[in-house]
Amino acid sequence: MKIKHFTQAFIVFGLLLFVSCNEDETTTETTEQLTEDVFAKNWQEADLSKFFTGAEMNYPIATQQLKNVLNHKDVYQIRFVPGILNNELLVKVVSIDATGKVLAEELVKQFKDLTLQSQLEKLRTSNFDKESITDPLVSKHILPFNDAASYLNSWMQKSYLDIDEMTSYNGMRIRHFALEPVVIKHMIALESDTISLFWGINQENKLTTVFVPISNNSIIAATKNGGSGPAYDFTSPCPNLCDPD
Repeated sequence: MKIKHFTQAFIVFGLLLFVSCNEDETTTETTEQLTEDVFAKNWQEADLSKFFTGAEMNYPIATQQLKNVLNHKDVYQIRFVPGILNNELLVKVVSIDATGKVLAEELVKQFKDLTLQSQLEKLRTSNFDKESITDPLVSKHILPFNDAASYLNSWMQKSYLDIDEMTSYNGMRIRHFALEPVVIKHMIALESDTISLFWGINQENKLTTVFVPISNNSIIAATKNGGSGPAYDFTSPCPNLCDPD
């Protein structure tokens, strides 16, 4: 009888342990999914005028973070995803495959002590030799510093006036911006400390991302061959350009 009771007790203990482990795994998965959902959901539902007030906003993405999201053989696209957690506007850098599956992601916070407006103003007359870039996928994303300065100035003048219209296409708020992996590789090759993402308003009066290479809190305005360094833009916003959806 003692053996029988011991066996029954052992079975009950085993069942309780199994259920407990499953609950822990489910809780972890649920928490991760909840965080992901909240990040995007808060962005979609937030009153963005509380976050976009016309002040300059910069998100320095470390070169290693870019390398991390590219470190997968099936990378099809790199996305820059705005989101809100703990009442703070953040950006996720996400790599996906051709089916839209997330391969890797890096979280980036705003660096409020970095200001680019005055630096960009000084670089307005700098000319970048766009013909030196032979890859058309990279070339189409090169943005003259003059235009980068104009986008930032427009942001600081307009971003708080009609932010819902500026962050939407056909009534749907932008979910993310996207670049081809080869463009990210070109950014990495500049060997800067970070690539700073800042918000701008483009010629269509829409929110856009602008990227500039930064080292020692200053824009890198010269490449190794002595020419002027590039800024980058023309990321594809989704909506209205979603690939894959």
